[in-house]
Amino acid sequence: MFVPAAFAFTERSEQLAFMREYPFAVLTTNDLQATHLPLLVNTQGDSLTLLGHVARGNPHWRKLNNTPALAVFSGPHAYISPQWYASEPNVPTWNYVAVHAKGTLHIMSEDALLAAMDELMATFEPDFIQQEAGDAYNGYRQKLLKGIVGITLQVESVQGVRKLGQHKNQADRAGVCTGLKSTSNFESLALLEYMQRHNIGYAE
Repeated sequence: MFVPAAFAFTERSEQLAFMREYPFAVLTTNDLQATHLPLLVNTQGDSLTLLGHVARGNPHWRKLNNTPALAVFSGPHAYISPQWYASEPNVPTWNYVAVHAKGTLHIMSEDALLAAMDELMATFEPDFIQQEAGDAYNGYRQKLLKGIVGITLQVESVQGVRKLGQHKNQADRAGVCTGLKSTSNFESLALLEYMQRHNIGYAE
């Protein structure tokens, strides 16, 4: 991924926080196959592993053991009109945030897959497991587990990019803020909220 120095974010804690906040990723391999899936962040010391699963009917999983792969995590993004800037001249652009994680994929054992599914539910809906933790639910879950394949991505490198107009002056950034707010577009408003929440330099 091309990351100009002005737009890079390299703090590991910020990269991990981003992947946890926007866990739905695109997993790609060298044969140009891609699968969209949620990936959970698992850290032990300096080691970083991403956990997920794919449908057994998806042929991609047959190429996922001991295979180099790239997981792309995307955050809010939106078109930026040159008309929003206070200064001239300017051109249209697109603001976005993304993290790329590269590593090696491995297929999970059945026991590891069961633990990973519990972790997935505990992450996104912890109350559900407590409500449904009965024999009927557990039997149903065991049946469904036969239809999926668990995977881990042992991460070797991570890149983060925040292209949010940080290099612009305050008047231009304020104009972008106003422009995003005026669109009433969900992605534009989500991008604006992200920029304000992360103190990129955009005021209300």
